[in-house]
Amino acid sequence: MTASLKIGYIGLGDIGAPMAERIAAAGWPLTVWNRTPEKMQPLLDAGADAASSPAEIAEMCDIIFTCLGSVSAMHDVTTGERGLLRASPNKARLLVDNSTVPPADATDIASRLADASIHYVDAPVSGGAIGARAGTLAVMVGGEQQDVELAKPVLQSFASKITHLGPIGSGQAMKACNQVLNFGTMAALAEAVTLGRRYGLAPNMIVDAVAGGFAESNISREFGRSITADDTSPIRLLVETLDDYYQGTLRRKLAGNLDILMKDLAMALDMARARGVPLPVISHFDSVFRMIQHLET
Repeated sequence: MTASLKIGYIGLGDIGAPMAERIAAAGWPLTVWNRTPEKMQPLLDAGADAASSPAEIAEMCDIIFTCLGSVSAMHDVTTGERGLLRASPNKARLLVDNSTVPPADATDIASRLADASIHYVDAPVSGGAIGARAGTLAVMVGGEQQDVELAKPVLQSFASKITHLGPIGSGQAMKACNQVLNFGTMAALAEAVTLGRRYGLAPNMIVDAVAGGFAESNISREFGRSITADDTSPIRLLVETLDDYYQGTLRRKLAGNLDILMKDLAMALDMARARGVPLPVISHFDSVFRMIQHLET
């Protein structure tokens, strides 16, 4: 560990908060900021310092991590009136973005930061809140080799897999591919569950039967775990929503609550259209959830 480095974390949502907690637990000096101040308290109780704005974090920290829910939030944190670029003096050397944003936006943000001599790495993650808490996230990284190496010791506090894929934007391109695989697997699992019901097979029987075979996946394992635990994990919710749809029922209670999902789907589809790539399975998945998202409640 480079003990002299001070770390900042911005965005303490369901995934960002446990990532920040693991950074602090690994011994890094940590300063946090969140738009909703109450979400900072568990980190403060664990010994982190609080900043009053992204600009103040840039005045205090060498490496800053972000995990935000939208492109607009990312632009606001970097270039807004209290953003990182407003810091004076600016101590930040590197911004590592764990958010999911289009590659073009990653490149644009990197260019703006470069004008202030702040380097940038796009490092979206996969594994959800469960992986963040366990420190087993997969991180898909784009950026210059020296910047990735600087970030890696901190990334290792919450990730078991770090893959450097190429220049800035490569991590976000890989995250889109990752989401295509995730959403496609969930769609296929939902269809299998619906088909199985017609032949007397319960969902937990299906995931148990495929365990150890080619059809098993992290998606199926998490779906089965959630059924056994009787909790409402995001994967179980999405698979069962599709299953209901295939049986002629729409989950109206989800209307207006699928913003993160729709953002990731839209990003993958926009990227595919830009390069002339057909994504028929993901287009279907997107259409179903877009319909549910905009149902009148």
